[in-house]
Amino acid sequence: MHIQDENDQAKPGGFEIIFHGVTWGLVGALYAALFVPVFEVIRNVLPLWVAPICATIAATVGGALVYSSSQLALLVAIFSNFAVFAYLLYSGETASPLAPILVGAGIGTAVGAAYGLSVKGSRIHSAEAKLFAGTVVGSALSILSLVWILVFDASIIILIAILAPVAGMLYVRIVNQFIERYSDVLPPFADGAVAGMVIGGFIGFGLWIFGGTALENATPEWQDTIAGIGGSAPLAVAAASASTLVLGMLHEGFRSRSN
Repeated sequence: MHIQDENDQAKPGGFEIIFHGVTWGLVGALYAALFVPVFEVIRNVLPLWVAPICATIAATVGGALVYSSSQLALLVAIFSNFAVFAYLLYSGETASPLAPILVGAGIGTAVGAAYGLSVKGSRIHSAEAKLFAGTVVGSALSILSLVWILVFDASIIILIAILAPVAGMLYVRIVNQFIERYSDVLPPFADGAVAGMVIGGFIGFGLWIFGGTALENATPEWQDTIAGIGGSAPLAVAAASASTLVLGMLHEGFRSRSN
């Protein structure tokens, strides 16, 4: 994720403020699109308290890597989409999400490693730092998710609308420090492989959900879970998009006044 310097000479105008807000809104949509499926799948196979923790960390880490590695994400999406979709058609039914995730992650690892070796100027070379930063932010916010779900039993839509902008703001605040300290932990090909693996895994996971809804071939044990994802995801994406868009515009607006 590119972090703008607070001392930028150019003072952002109205267009820049709106563009910044829209960009944040897209990140919020991505956050919700990752959170809801992970939450629903995890609570179907593990105790409920595990689901908000895993979903919060996964959404934060996934969102950070996808947003900060947009070129690699596009490449992984092209190859992983074909591979996972071919697998779903060949298998004939949507059973456990594990196989599509492994297929997508495997393709993503290969594409990411090649990308890390060949594209020298890419921001993917700090993937491990962004992974660490996203994990720290997601782990901290998972406490809020856990209390929200287990203690208050409140709406997951409202929770995501709160988490998405807060996660984005915290990540922006700390990621540069992680980049300065941890950008040389892994060689370039490993940076790309790690980012590609995570991105490809999420693509495989998303296509598994697509296979269970649009293709209507989910096995009985996953039908309710996929239905729950379909029922919650659109509202969650809309709510997270709106909250992060507003915060993004406010953030850029206050920055413009301080310059």
